[in-house]
Parts: sequence; C-alpha cells; structure tokens
Amino acid sequence: MKLKYFLKITIFGLLFSCSDENIIFNDYVDIENTQLSFKDTIIFQTSISDTINPHNIFLQLRTSTDYKWSNMFVFSEIYFPNNKTRTDTFEVFLMDKNGNWNGNKSGIVANLNYSLYKNIKFPIRGDYEFKLIQAMRDTVLKEVISVGLKITKPLKKL
Repeated sequence: MKLKYFLKITIFGLLFSCSDENIIFNDYVDIENTQLSFKDTIIFQTSISDTINPHNIFLQLRTSTDYKWSNMFVFSEIYFPNNKTRTDTFEVFLMDKNGNWNGNKSGIVANLNYSLYKNIKFPIRGDYEFKLIQAMRDTVLKEVISVGLKITKPLKKL
C-alpha cells in the first residue's frame, strides 16, 4: 500500500516538475451563444506584485472546429495601476497554411495559447486590467467558445 502511495506522489511530482512556467494568473470567460461580437470587451483583472522578474502573457482561445476563419485579429489593452494604457493589435493564427489547427484539438474543440508578450517586466506593483476585443471584419465571430488570459513567470533553467 505504501509503495502505491509513493508511486502516485512520485509520478505527480515528475509531471508537475516538467512544466516550464510558473502560472501567476489564468482565467477564461465563456462566450454567450459562442458568438463574439466586436462590441464585446473581455476583461481580466489581477494584482501584480513582482516588478523584478520577467513575465509572459498569453491569449487563450477555445473555438469549435466550425470556426470560419484561420485567424483572428485582437485588440489588447493593458491598464496600469498609474492609469497609463498600452494598446496593441495582434493577428492570431488558429490554423497553419494547410488548414491544420495550431495548438491542441480534441474532438470538435480547438485550444490555442498565443503568446502576446514575452519576457516583459511589469513596471509598478498594483492592480492591472487587461481588455481583449476581437477586431475582425465580421462583426460577430461564431463558434468562439471562450477567451482566456494567462500570465506566467518562466522558470529559471538550470
């Protein structure tokens, strides 16, 4: 019995240690009726206390495999604790040139983690607000299941 318990803990530890990131924030917003309008603003709020170490910020998309496009344009707005704002536009490729899904596909759901910002340092401590808005020509994107935001600290390589 003790051997089984030891093996379970060991396997869990090995799986956990294989990660190359330390997740600081990870949240999803489900899209009502799987229809993402250009009028919809997806908002995430989190407090950041580490201003020394670099962070990575990812856009996470879950779509059905019936999603019409191979890409998605997204406006990203970051609101800093000192009331300053950073705005960027990203083109996210959900499929490659051959029509294969980027990221992971399971059944009729495709999951994509798209790197918005790599190795950035937050300049000040405090509450940050992240806004994501779809910026496609179609005013309503069908088959978008959820939109997420993940912030990580890369683990130091030995």
